[in-house]
Amino acid sequence: MKEKTKEEIRKLVLDFARELSVKRRDFTIGELKKAFPFHAIFFTDEAIIAFKLQRSIVTKLGMKIYPEIAKIVAKDKYRKVFIDHPIEREIPEEKANVIERIITNLRQGEVKPNFEQENAEIRNATGGNLVRRKIIADVFIEDHEDGPLFMEIKSPRPNLDVCAESKKKMLYFRAFFENKNPQAFIGFPYNPFVHRNKYKHDFVFRIFDFNKEVLLGEEMWNKLGGEGTFSELLDLLEELKEEVKKILRGES
Repeated sequence: MKEKTKEEIRKLVLDFARELSVKRRDFTIGELKKAFPFHAIFFTDEAIIAFKLQRSIVTKLGMKIYPEIAKIVAKDKYRKVFIDHPIEREIPEEKANVIERIITNLRQGEVKPNFEQENAEIRNATGGNLVRRKIIADVFIEDHEDGPLFMEIKSPRPNLDVCAESKKKMLYFRAFFENKNPQAFIGFPYNPFVHRNKYKHDFVFRIFDFNKEVLLGEEMWNKLGGEGTFSELLDLLEELKEEVKKILRGES
């Protein structure tokens, strides 16, 4: 990553830490130990503070921080990078009907996800009037080297509704750009199971062709920024760790 890219990520992370430090002033460690007496037996003071702030951290990471970092990382390599981006096209009505049918069948467990078969069904559906459909991309890279890229960025254990809605967007994206080698993925910014072959979440396997539509942790970041991006990102975050702690302790 370019130094400018790293600096933008540093600023984003440290600004977020400063926002959290304001929330941190709402309580003392003594108050937290009274509020969570059993946690205090097992966790350090810093860990109890982190526990208290967890919901704010997780919510902000998912809604803003991950997409913003994804955009910064991708713009290191590409020019046409957008987040929370509307994409609207006209497609034959029969393609839309096929997409809706695929999603219904997957939700109900009547079929197993199959990347090639789904693509073929959508591509071969050409009948009916043109209908307009619109999707919102968490990340859209129009000039990705492998073809236009659409990515949904979600937590690694999404519920069935989130899985189905993300998959529907992915199928529409492929229909919109079917002659441009479209790429569509659900991306998880981290993998709590550490290794890909140990990942387990029933809804993901019910809706997605796991090996062709799901990017886990390192795979997601490298897809956005190129090989080695994840390693550089880890190094950068490690550098920031002590400064973030100082901010949260009110020392910086």
